[in-house]
Amino acid sequence: MEVYTEIDKIYGDIQKLNIQGATNVALSTFEGMKLYLALTKETDKQKIHDEFFAVGDRLATARPNEPLAKNGVKFIKYFFKQEFPVLPEVSTMKPRLDELCTEYLGMISESKKSMVAKSREYLKNHDKIFTHCHSSTVETLIKELSQGDKNFEIVCTETRPRLQGRITAKNLVNAGIKTTMITDSAADSFIINRGNVTVDMILIGCDQIVKGGHVINKIGSWSIAMSAHYADKPLYVVTPLLKIDEDSYIGNVEIEVREDSEIWPDAPKGLEIYNPAFEIVDNVLITGFVTEFGIVKPSEVDSVVKEKYPWVFDR
Repeated sequence: MEVYTEIDKIYGDIQKLNIQGATNVALSTFEGMKLYLALTKETDKQKIHDEFFAVGDRLATARPNEPLAKNGVKFIKYFFKQEFPVLPEVSTMKPRLDELCTEYLGMISESKKSMVAKSREYLKNHDKIFTHCHSSTVETLIKELSQGDKNFEIVCTETRPRLQGRITAKNLVNAGIKTTMITDSAADSFIINRGNVTVDMILIGCDQIVKGGHVINKIGSWSIAMSAHYADKPLYVVTPLLKIDEDSYIGNVEIEVREDSEIWPDAPKGLEIYNPAFEIVDNVLITGFVTEFGIVKPSEVDSVVKEKYPWVFDR
């Protein structure tokens, strides 16, 4: 395949974390796929087809734990094949592949709107909410729940080592929401009512849904979930079911481990540092998933995905 510097840059930016967040990684993956269609000088339709999906697979797997992008590539493969069992001419193929990229991005956008619309009434009685790291989807839901509630308040973690929680804090403060930021190590005591805000619900995002309704999310999420379980407070995972990885289960999940220097750039020589970016939150610790299909219990996730997104399971 010809080298495309623009696509290589996207790949590098995903790997180097210049592009973060599941939605942004998916957007960048399809930007790269669309770029390929615009830039390629190839005329052989089979090569265009294969190279297009090779670009998508490469970008979607630039880092582990990014099923939203990977499922998007699956979506395009499945529906393109359904529509064209035999490859069409290049003049038909290229615009249709581009359109399918746009359709999937539209699904992501619509799923976020549906999540808010279908959960607001169910969650509206909670106004002291705890959240961890940064999730644009969680942030959107929080802003909606805060409307018209003078007592509404958020507690968020700073989220070391890359401090993504500061993004959450800034955005919520700018939206006029009373917000308290705490260190990650203070999270557990806050949840069990030993902080200065008595929280009544925990909302976290999700990087990957594992078979059985388990979740992979930012490191620190498991202890937050355990504290919520101990304190008998509801913990909801706010995520589109498009983030399921149907090939993953508890025993085979790959967790992204990042560079030592992210923790301590000038660490003493000989010091061992282990820096996992994510961890598993077990399904028994999750009250429910806030999804585009409403509130879904962990035990229901697999069956709902099979019903609503059967193409995810296509080989």
